[in-house]
Formats: sequence, C-alpha cells, structure tokens
Amino acid sequence: MPDPPLTQAALDILRSHIGYRERGTNDTIFNREFGKLPGYPHDGYGYPWCSSFLSVCLERAGLDPGVDFPWTAGCEAGVVWFKARDRFGSTPRVGALVYYGPRGGTHVEWVAEVTQTTITTIGGNTSGSLDGRFHNGDGVYRKTVARSSDRIYGYGYPVYPAPGPVAATMTPTEALMRQLPLIKVGSKGWAVKRAFYLLISHGQKLDPKVLDDTVFTPQMETAVKAVQKQNGKKVDGEIGSETWAVLVLP
Repeated sequence: MPDPPLTQAALDILRSHIGYRERGTNDTIFNREFGKLPGYPHDGYGYPWCSSFLSVCLERAGLDPGVDFPWTAGCEAGVVWFKARDRFGSTPRVGALVYYGPRGGTHVEWVAEVTQTTITTIGGNTSGSLDGRFHNGDGVYRKTVARSSDRIYGYGYPVYPAPGPVAATMTPTEALMRQLPLIKVGSKGWAVKRAFYLLISHGQKLDPKVLDDTVFTPQMETAVKAVQKQNGKKVDGEIGSETWAVLVLP
C-alpha cells in the first residue's frame, strides 16, 4: 500500500484544486507548469491536461518524476510507463491512477477512495458538478465511478517513498513544506516557476508572456504580499513554509 504521509500530501494538493475551471482552451496553470508541447495552440500550452494535472500535483507532493510516476501529458504513454515497470493492474488502490478508454488512452484520474463497488476519484480536464451546476470536461472535480465500469482500462501504481526517520514524525503538511525552499526576489529555478503559477491560481495577475516564470521578480513579490495579506500571514513578500502552505494546500 502507498505510504500514508506522501499519499495524504498528494490528496491535499489534488483536493485544493477541486473547482478549478479552464476557459475552453486547455491553456491551464498545470500545462504552464508542465511545459510547452510542440504543435499545440496557445504557444504550445493548449493540450489536453488530465495527465499533466496529475504529473504536476504528484511532483508537488514530493514524488520523483520519471522514477516514482510517469512525467507525461499523455495517458497512453503513462500506461506504457507503468506496464514497463510491472506497476499496472486491475485492482484499485488509494493513490493509484485509473486509466480509461482503449489502451488507457482516453483519460486518467487519481483514486482517492475505494469501496467494494466504487472508486472516488479526483481528476482534471474532466466533468463534474460545482455549486449545483454540471460542467462538461472543463475542470478539476471529485466524483464516484463504479468499479465495474467498462470505461476503466486499468490502474497504474505510483511509488510513494517511505519517509526518512525525521519525516516519519511529521504531519503531511510539514513533510511537504520541508521539500519547498525559501524563495524571494532574485531567486531562480523550479520553485519559482511553481510559485508563479500557484500565485496565478490564487487570482494574482502574472503574465508568463511578459514575465520570466523562473525568476522571482518584484512583480512576484507584490503578488506574494497580496496573498499574504489576504490570508493573515506576515507580509514580507518572501515564500517560506507558511506562505507555501497557503499557496499549495486547501
């Protein structure tokens, strides 16, 4: 079975995005974090995002892309990756990825709960209800699916590494925050890019067409201060553990 702390961290991150909706273009914050794919509209970011959504969220939870799970925007590619490592099967598990359609190439979601007859999933680029209205294929939703559904092709099983001695005593939030560095004006790299798109998801106006999403700029500092003020945190414009928690978790 998956290790509880990292599985919980993944659940926290996935759940925090429930209700996120795109605008019919497939150009989402998850694709922006995953990266461009040649041949797609919107400067390479307008591709189907059910798999990229899970890739980004599992990486945020502390799993190692390409080692613990397939870093891919393609469902069928994900199935091939799991099968090549003998991590694909027909039994649902919490933390597994459920693939739908011929060869698993139609859609993928994350398994959050399992009963004798159903699975509960969280998925992106999918359909679901929000505020009493049903939406078709445009967002992140939690839903229940019959285990007997003929749409289900099978399940891929990511590796959820056991935490070290110190991490084993941490809460899921503490374990997640331990992997995210302090960043501020002048910082560069993957953590800045992650924060850039999380700030956008929190309503901040940062345009990747204008700003470099891997450099922590004064504009990002202003956006961070706004989020800190909105959430009653110390307003210093730096992203430490408390501000990461605001950005990443529900």
